[in-house]
Amino acid sequence: MRKVAYICVLAVRQSRHPNRQQKEMWTEIKEQVDIDRLLELYGYFHDSCLRDIYISTREFIDEKLAMHFDNKLTASLLFQRQFGQPTVIELKFEDIEQFNFRQFDTFTDPVICDATLMTTNGLFYWADFAGWEIGDNDSIWISGKKLFWRQRPELIGNIKRLKEE
Repeated sequence: MRKVAYICVLAVRQSRHPNRQQKEMWTEIKEQVDIDRLLELYGYFHDSCLRDIYISTREFIDEKLAMHFDNKLTASLLFQRQFGQPTVIELKFEDIEQFNFRQFDTFTDPVICDATLMTTNGLFYWADFAGWEIGDNDSIWISGKKLFWRQRPELIGNIKRLKEE
């Protein structure tokens, strides 16, 4: 009898917010086979764009005005592409080693045709074109000790995750 009541309560709770989408959990990239699966799933980032980038430090000031820091950065990169599911994915790099960004000019096409995603010497790398090599700074690239990804279908379009005031 308790099981029946519990299931009914759960169904009622879920139906109260039918339009609320739950964020997908992060999937950790641990080895080359994980990289290969993601590249295959997302079409090697073909016809995608880097929609936004958020970088967060772990430094903060507490209520007593004491500073806390651990010198570790986390970055979230949101990608959208012109193909079906998944259309929008987010990569999260933890313990960033290096991030290289360049602004697109009027002669540069911001569309990503194919990307590089690899791991070497304990670091994960993503770069905005295939065949990228470490040290090539004529591209957007990032490296970090940990890498995660998830689908974000609710973020398709010209949506800003940070609110402007």
